[in-house]
Amino acid sequence: MLLPQGKCSDLGRLDSDHVHEQRPHRWPSHLTSVLPVTVAAIVPIRSFTGLTRLSAVLDESKRASLMRRLAANTVSAVQEAGLPALIVSNDPNVTSWSAAHGCTVAAEPDAGGLDGAAAAGVAAVGGRPWMVVHADLPAIEADDIRAGARLAERGYVLAPSHDGGTSLIGGTGTGFPYRYGPGSFRRHLAAVRGEATILIRPGLALDLDHPRDLDVLTRLGYL
Repeated sequence: MLLPQGKCSDLGRLDSDHVHEQRPHRWPSHLTSVLPVTVAAIVPIRSFTGLTRLSAVLDESKRASLMRRLAANTVSAVQEAGLPALIVSNDPNVTSWSAAHGCTVAAEPDAGGLDGAAAAGVAAVGGRPWMVVHADLPAIEADDIRAGARLAERGYVLAPSHDGGTSLIGGTGTGFPYRYGPGSFRRHLAAVRGEATILIRPGLALDLDHPRDLDVLTRLGYL
């Protein structure tokens, strides 16, 4: 489902006049192998000791193992889509893992949190179109990355998560007004004055933040 660029009179809802349904698109095989490598995929990973909201149901070792699996899934989707993956991190475990998985690495700023990490990744890709995609998306596939990349070449694209976060941001140039945190999708959309294409796909909407997400995604077969 796509919301075209332009009017967004009510940021609290998706006006049916501006939304149309679209099934997940499968790019023809003769096209997927020749996608132009112009868009860089940026994946911020502070460490493999994240997912702290799952601490009530998973110990630190299991969370770290799960985080590695999720990160590998995101990187695999990016690489299958034919795009370069840039990991933003200062953690030595993450940087060595990134090299082993064929990714380049950019240093994460000491301050700024996820906003700063995303901006650092965009600055590191040398002016090409970019996407910031998260590493906690168990259902993400190469087609989700391709869909985001096609839109990022044209302007800003935002992909909301099921709980109101932002799973993917794409665009061109620097200076995007990052507003990560709980409920970030509405803040991102407001920050760009509604001038973004909204990309809604299951692989981007189903993120893993809470114990209930872990249960649902396990029952769906993604974990």
